[in-house]
Formats: sequence, structure tokens, C-alpha cells
Amino acid sequence: MIRSEGAQRSLQLGDGVMAMLRRRRPPAADLSATDQQALEELVQALTAALSAGDTSLRIEENQRELLERSGWLTDPPQVMVLDGDQLHWTRWHQAMQRLELELIDRSHAQPSGSLKTDSLPTDSLPPDLGRLNTEQRAAVQAIRRHRLVMVSGGPGTGKTSTVQAMLLQAMAERGALRIHLAAPTGKAARRLEEALQSDARTRSLPCTTLHRLLEARPSGFARNGRHPLNLDLLVVDEASMVDLNLAQALLSALPREAQLVLVGDADQLPPIGVGAVWRHLQHPERRHCFGDAAISLHRVYRNRGELARLGSLLRDAGEEAFWNACNGLNDGANVTLQICRDRRIPDAVTQTLRHRLAELGRATADLSTDAEGQPNPTTSAELLGRLDDLIVLCPRRRGSWGVEALHRELVQGDDPAGWPEGLPVLCSENQMDLGLANGDLGLAIGRGASRRLLFRCNDGHAGSLYRLIHPARIRQLEPALALTIHKAQGSEVDNVIVLWPPQEAQESSALLYTAMTRARQQLILYRLAPDVIDGML
Repeated sequence: MIRSEGAQRSLQLGDGVMAMLRRRRPPAADLSATDQQALEELVQALTAALSAGDTSLRIEENQRELLERSGWLTDPPQVMVLDGDQLHWTRWHQAMQRLELELIDRSHAQPSGSLKTDSLPTDSLPPDLGRLNTEQRAAVQAIRRHRLVMVSGGPGTGKTSTVQAMLLQAMAERGALRIHLAAPTGKAARRLEEALQSDARTRSLPCTTLHRLLEARPSGFARNGRHPLNLDLLVVDEASMVDLNLAQALLSALPREAQLVLVGDADQLPPIGVGAVWRHLQHPERRHCFGDAAISLHRVYRNRGELARLGSLLRDAGEEAFWNACNGLNDGANVTLQICRDRRIPDAVTQTLRHRLAELGRATADLSTDAEGQPNPTTSAELLGRLDDLIVLCPRRRGSWGVEALHRELVQGDDPAGWPEGLPVLCSENQMDLGLANGDLGLAIGRGASRRLLFRCNDGHAGSLYRLIHPARIRQLEPALALTIHKAQGSEVDNVIVLWPPQEAQESSALLYTAMTRARQQLILYRLAPDVIDGML
């Protein structure tokens, strides 16, 4: 059986957790060897769920009876808790419950400085917001009435334009507000910032990563309850990527009277860290507790052709229906499926990337600098904008169809000074001193000792700052002709190529949905033939 890196780590973690439980909280002595094995399998399953971002696991009646006999649900220290048919680790369950209750409480409070609810007209919107549909209007009304608002929707449903309308309404009604925009990754933050450039009133709003906003440090976050954020309104985009720890830190640092708007798509991949907060909050029973502070956008505005249809099919009907539909696509569709019989990376993919690398290398000659060696903002923006033309995505980092295998074939060596000119590069660690966030993409400029890396940096204020940075200054740097799907989350590019080896069922659908929704125009899927996959298992 092929196991992903995540599954292997989860198995090792589960073994460690079980060993710890046997030492510190051994199960009841009268359990049989079969019962002990069943308990171990439950621990492995619950640990695997935690590794995938879920804090619970659905159990059967016989498992419930076994847990009750084990003493783990009742005897102190209580390590697990049952909530209906969902099994939780006690620690994570309590933390998620506290977070949920605090968010519900915020949603039931009025924004500070707003008019009284009973004096708010039900349909008074600025004239330029009249284009909004019913769902979007509900979101604008919600920002007038609730201290916390949740806006959920899939690709192309107008989430960003809805956020812009909400901000304009808040500004018009409540005057000068201290507003900040944030997202879990630099790519997502910049995409949000760019989307709000169309209106002068939102163009100057600061937009950063959450880690930069909270002033992340090795020991934690400098912004907290004792040193809170100086904000009246915070918008967090791509909320599906926010884990429990980050959500707790954010609420601790956000003043009680500040307004919070959370925006996301619950069908995206859960966060890498523990606790899929957004997915948890989107459960129908929990959404009901937020009342009309929780808004779902359904109408799709962007003409995405088969990308939209197949994305919906994958989300609603599952992978088998998705792959069957891909087999019947016509030549004019903006989704293409290529079935491969070779475990090597397809030649068409490597040829495409060699051609792209050559084009980017030639384009770097257009970059001009001033007398102090600083890059020209216009040519820098044009160069980095080309990174949005195409990306290759892989579910895995390692393996025959992984990111590292592709780079070994196309990029020689680990020394950035020897990498090809025009190579896309990835900063994989937050470096606030440089204005870089984990996941930021740049380009290799110059050769040898003259090698520099062009990045769009964030100094915590509105606008962009382009820099040419020496490779030695970036602690974690890697080639980025291809990315893992996790690393690409929060970004959008015109054309996406996906290499799809066999996947673990637990994470497969969310990975595939996240990969295909990165594409704005065209998606090409490379998939191993079923009989080739069978030979690998």
C-alpha cells in the first residue's frame, strides 16, 4: 500500500500517543487483547483525523461501548470525550468549544459606533452597491448589525466584491475606522489586496498575513490580550486555512469591541495545523447559532466553464463521478484529462516547464534598477505577474510524481547561485525583517555572484515594495516550478497542471478540489492508468 508522507507521520504519531496513554492512563485491566487492539486502532484513527485538521472522529455503537469500558471517557484524567457519535480528544474539544462560543457571542453583539439596530433601515445601501445580489446584500446588512460576520462561498461567487461592499458600507455609516485586511498566507493576502484596488476608498487599506499582523515570534505572538491590536474592523480571507491555535491567538489579540469578518470556502483543504475551524463553524447546526451573521454565497459570476461544473460535481458527488465526467469531456473544454501509463513524470510536463523557464529567463532582462540598485516597480510587477500564468501542482512533495522529483529533473544542485535565471523560487519561512511570508514566490535574477532574488515584500502598510534580495539572506529557499497543493492554497493562476498519483482516500477529494480551484482558465490533469496504479499497490 502506498502511504503519503502525512499518513506515515500520522501513523508514527498514533503509535507514540498510544504508548503514552498506556503509561499515563492505562485502559481498564479486564479488557481482552482484541479490545486492546480495537482501542489502539481508534487512537490511530483519531490521531489521523487530527493530522488532517479534524478534531473528531465518527464512531460506531460497538466502539462507544468499548470506550465506556476502557475508562478513558470518565476516569480522571479524562483523555477523550464523546459528543453524540463524534469522538474527540478532550483538550482540542474544549478549546474548539470555547472558540465557537466566543465567536457566537461576538456575532450577537452590535458593532461599536453603529446606529441602534431598530433605527437601521432594512434596504438603505449606497447607490454604487445596488448591483449586489440578495445574498451579497445580506452580507452588507450583516456588517451593520453584527460584530462578527461569516461569509462563505466557492470560487467565482463574488466573495471579494462582497467584502469590498461591506467595507464601503461600514466606512460610509461609521466614519473613520481603523481597518486591516489579512490572510493566512502572503499569496492570499496579496490577492485580496489586488482585488480591492478598484475603489480608491479600499485601495489604501493595509493588508498582511495573519502572522505579520500578530507579530509572530519564535516564542509565540507579540500581539495578545495584554498587547491588543489597535483595530476597529478586521477582515480575514481564506479562513479555511486558519487552524485552532492561530484562531485562538487572533481572538486573544482582537479587542472585544472590534468587528471581525471571516471569509472562506469550507470545501478547501483543512489547515496543516490542528483544528479545521472554518469547516467546524460551517456545520449546519453551528451556522444556525450565528443567525443572519452567517451568509453563504451561491451565485457564480465568473465564467469558468467545465472548471465550475466539475468542481461542483467533485464537491457534491465525489471522486468517482468526477473522474467519469472527465473521461467524457470534449476537445474545447477548459479541463483536460491525460491518462499515463508511465510512472515517470510525463514528457509533456517537463517540456512545458523547460519552455516556461527559458521564457522567464529571457524576460528577466527587462528588469531595470535605479541608481541605488532598487528594482523598477513597474517592470518588477510585470515580471512577478508572469508567475500567475502557469503552475504545476503535486499532492506530494516526495515520490515519483512529487515536487522534488520534478525539480531534480529540471534544476541542478541546491545552491541558489547556480539555479537557472528566471527560475521561480519559494520562501518557505516567515521572515518579517525582509517583509516575506512563508509561501511567497519570487524569481531568480542574474547569475553567479550577481544572483539576486526578486520578491514583492510587505512592510505592513498598504502597497507593495519590490526588493532584490541576496539568496544568503533567505533562511528557507527552494525552487518553485512546481508546488504542493497545500503550498498553492490561497492563490489563483491562469493555467494549472496537476500530477495525480494514487492518493489516500482520506485526503484525496479535498486535495483535488483545492488543486482545480486554483485555475482561473485552464486545468490539465495527468493521472496514472488504473492498471499501473494496481501494480504499485
